[in-house]
Amino acid sequence: MGSFKYIRDNERLMFKDKAAKRALLLNAEKGSILERVERPTRLTRAKMLGFKAKEGYIIVRARVAKGSFRRPRPVHARRPSKTGLYFNLAVSKQKIAENRAQKTYKNMDVLGSYFLVENGQYKWFEVVMHDWAIK
Repeated sequence: MGSFKYIRDNERLMFKDKAAKRALLLNAEKGSILERVERPTRLTRAKMLGFKAKEGYIIVRARVAKGSFRRPRPVHARRPSKTGLYFNLAVSKQKIAENRAQKTYKNMDVLGSYFLVENGQYKWFEVVMHDWAIK
């Protein structure tokens, strides 16, 4: 186990500490929908997914809106009786974040992702990506 046992314990303490969690949330809120970050916030989780601190591996922080999928309400003449507005999609928020990162970084492959932080409106995930062209 070695040093990663202690790193994992420190990460757990960070997410239990409200001040550290709030600082992480404020840092995430300042960024855009997709933002490439210098290093992973949760190092042990990123290493489990295959991240290595070398050229060709990147971390992308992705923001996904919470709540269910909203379909627009019909505005023309007749309103159908089964006009459903809110639907739960079969795709998870984490998978949506991975797909958005894949769409932006076309030359990279997604190794995996992990939950980072959330507030009332958004969830943030960090997506681990690798460029297989770089050896």
